[in-house]
Amino acid sequence: MKRHQSLAISATPLSASTKVLYGLLAVVCIVIGLIGLLIPIIPGVLFLLGALYLIGKISTRVKDWSDRQPGLQRMHVRLEGLRHVSVVDRLKVVGLTCFELTLRGVERGVVLLRRALRR
Repeated sequence: MKRHQSLAISATPLSASTKVLYGLLAVVCIVIGLIGLLIPIIPGVLFLLGALYLIGKISTRVKDWSDRQPGLQRMHVRLEGLRHVSVVDRLKVVGLTCFELTLRGVERGVVLLRRALRR
């Protein structure tokens, strides 16, 4: 996968209230994600990825780590590119990104299932 050069987007420092809001949203996403891992109807992995993104907004260490992960690079570029887009268009992109990640997860699951059945 090609590395994206635009990952190092300069951002203004977040206010304390914004950090608290991102932190609370991340906690909610983590709780829903963990429930989703137990109940297959809820896409738990997507909520955990959302929590990772939100925590990355607060912590530069987490952001740097997740930027180095090839599987997350496109998601970060898409979400960072939404800064000047309307809320409706943001929701469309987030929905399509979630759909893409779901398809990738299903694809990997099928590959793992095929490997297991071959043995």
